[in-house]
Amino acid sequence: MSHSEKAVEYYSNNFNCSQSVFTAFATELGIDEKLALKLGTDFGGGARKGELCGAVAGALILDEMIDEGIC
Repeated sequence: MSHSEKAVEYYSNNFNCSQSVFTAFATELGIDEKLALKLGTDFGGGARKGELCGAVAGALILDEMIDEGIC
């Protein structure tokens, strides 16, 4: 299953956009699914303020974790 298919599956199961994108990649990087879903929670809906897209926020979190060698 591709990352985009995984993200769509999470989103279809009532997870927010940030959780969906972040978790679709995070599990492949060794981050537990349950933890990834919790980490992405507050970034959905534009960080609950309608500002920054949650999907972009999830991708930025992953990008920074990879750049810093965290995963």
